Amino acid sequence: MTDLNVSLLLEEVLHPSNDKQMTESLPLAIFIVINNTCLSSIIGFLGLVANVINLIVFYRHGLNSSINISLFVMAISDVFTIIFVLGANLCFNPYIGQWSVPVNFPEVFYVTGGWPAGVSYRIRLYINVYTTAERCLCILFPLKIKTIITPFRSRFIIALIVIINTLTMVPEYSSIYMDWRYDSVRNESVLGIAFRRDIPQTQGVTFLMHVFLVVIGLLSVTTLTSILVSNLRRQTKWRLKSSSDARQQSAFSSRDRKSQLMVIVVATSMVICYIPLTCVSLVSVFEPQFSIVGKYSSIFANTWGTIFIIGMTNSSSNILIYYKMNSKFKTTLQAMLSRTRSSI
Repeated sequence: MTDLNVSLLLEEVLHPSNDKQMTESLPLAIFIVINNTCLSSIIGFLGLVANVINLIVFYRHGLNSSINISLFVMAISDVFTIIFVLGANLCFNPYIGQWSVPVNFPEVFYVTGGWPAGVSYRIRLYINVYTTAERCLCILFPLKIKTIITPFRSRFIIALIVIINTLTMVPEYSSIYMDWRYDSVRNESVLGIAFRRDIPQTQGVTFLMHVFLVVIGLLSVTTLTSILVSNLRRQTKWRLKSSSDARQQSAFSSRDRKSQLMVIVVATSMVICYIPLTCVSLVSVFEPQFSIVGKYSSIFANTWGTIFIIGMTNSSSNILIYYKMNSKFKTTLQAMLSRTRSSI
């Protein structure tokens, strides 16, 4: 991309077009402030507290089982997701441009937090894939599961998930970086995006990889969850038939129902969260102007702001699922709260 083309793209950001003037109307600005800045920030701070609690609880359970390792790393991913979204809330505030700071905040966030946020979403998705697959294997091969899934193998697989998803940012960061440029309107240099080469081609490749990985992850979660639920139902019927004690029947049925409900809730929340993300990413693949420096940059920023809120809500609500459906988690958390109240 030539310097002239880059300048024209950046002028589109600095000097709003009709599309931007429309999106920067007062009603929409108020909506963004209430929705993205106030509501999302409250959810985010509560989510940070919740995921720190998750980390403490799973650490106390011990990182010597594959399920605890998976949930522990997932909580770390959720913490990073929430931090990135809180950063987006600040950078995409419609009134932040009034600050006397020589920074184009949306562009800076796109470079420093936009793609890392997407990667943290995918890491969480694929840890869910791994956790669901592990539970499925527990049902299919109950006698061999301890030799198939070991803590070392779990650490290796999760590390591989993190590394592969992180490497998908290479095409994007090979073409963009932050640099100072002259802003004729503000009559000063501002910090924003700079390009090394043709941004539309690189961005299309990055979004295409993003969409591909998300779709594969969603299909995997759906398929594995269906297998798991089917096997749990068969085992429930078998146990009810083979058990003569009524109390055992009730215990088995209740426990299996909770397991089924937990995987269904996790899978459903993941699908709801990632379908909008996938659709918007596809738009960026087929419409190069739907980007942070394109013709539809305002719509791009506001759309991703809403998607970030959906993802952050999903990341913040896990503690409720664990507390409701994991008796060990509930007992540990209640003990922690009891000791805290006693010390106060």
